[in-house]
Amino acid sequence: MTKTWDYIQEFSDALKNQLEEDDKRWGDTWLQRIPEGQEIRIEEHIKTYFDQFRNASRPIPWLMIAGLTLIAWVRENHPELWKK
Repeated sequence: MTKTWDYIQEFSDALKNQLEEDDKRWGDTWLQRIPEGQEIRIEEHIKTYFDQFRNASRPIPWLMIAGLTLIAWVRENHPELWKK
């Protein structure tokens, strides 16, 4: 039986490629935003993606959503990155 975790490596590779492309565009700007308020910021990004899906037939960028999720996870699990 196929399990979701059977696809972790494939997903991880695709996500890493997406993050590397994002890094070329954005660099480390994700570190400039503090963890506080990230839920609302991420929600707005996701709303925009769905609006574009509904109104412009753009595919949902699932890897970008996964990237936002990873950033949120890092912010919550590594607060030392924001301590001065």
